[in-house]
Amino acid sequence: MKITNKYLTHNRPYTKRTKTTAVAVHWVGNPGSSAAANRNYFQNTDRSVSANYIVGLQGEVICCIPDNEVSWCTNQANGYTVSVETCHPDWSGKFNAAAYNSLVELCAQLCKKYKLDPGKGGLIRHFDVTGKVCPKWFVPKSKGGSDSGTAENWEKFKKDVKVKMSGAASTADKAQTGSFKAYKVKVVCNELNVRRTPEWTSSDVVTTVHKNEVYTIVGEKVLDGTKFGKLKSGAGYISLGGKYVKKV
Repeated sequence: MKITNKYLTHNRPYTKRTKTTAVAVHWVGNPGSSAAANRNYFQNTDRSVSANYIVGLQGEVICCIPDNEVSWCTNQANGYTVSVETCHPDWSGKFNAAAYNSLVELCAQLCKKYKLDPGKGGLIRHFDVTGKVCPKWFVPKSKGGSDSGTAENWEKFKKDVKVKMSGAASTADKAQTGSFKAYKVKVVCNELNVRRTPEWTSSDVVTTVHKNEVYTIVGEKVLDGTKFGKLKSGAGYISLGGKYVKKV
């Protein structure tokens, strides 16, 4: 995955960790903000806060502090964790597909690098350290978060990271290639957006397609009950709803 290094010169203690026993996952708590904006906040604020990585809404990843150094993000766990902040579209704290997929891939890389088991303490939430509702999507509703009482979102995330570490596709990014049989669709609405990732509103529109044009679908993803098709051109995804396209 592509990681952009934009190292902080402020809020960076330059302290090397003597051990790394977990990756700590966070949310930025600022809906709709970008990875770059949160990185710049760390650089300019008077508060003593920072993170090793920030994952953005478009799946971009910024490294603010090298992951073998301490960041000021997870309180008493700073000395043994790599911290990852994650952007989110709204106050539910739910990560969109692009951010979630990059978070899974980044955590898988870090767990492999430091020989951590995601299901046995290798992945932790800020919540696990201090009880703070962070990341909200992975904290149970009974504790102020958005997850179920059995932490279904959090458990699924840990499983997705473990699957990614094995080299297989996670449930989040499985596009069904190889055995997937490509097919063609015809656009039946006047105009249809092509988005970078399978999202209705939080993903960039890269282009539009128009009525009666025919396109080849080489993969599918289902998000919140809506099926999206991956275009053969690689431009992005379109909705496969019946009022937008039909198979030909």
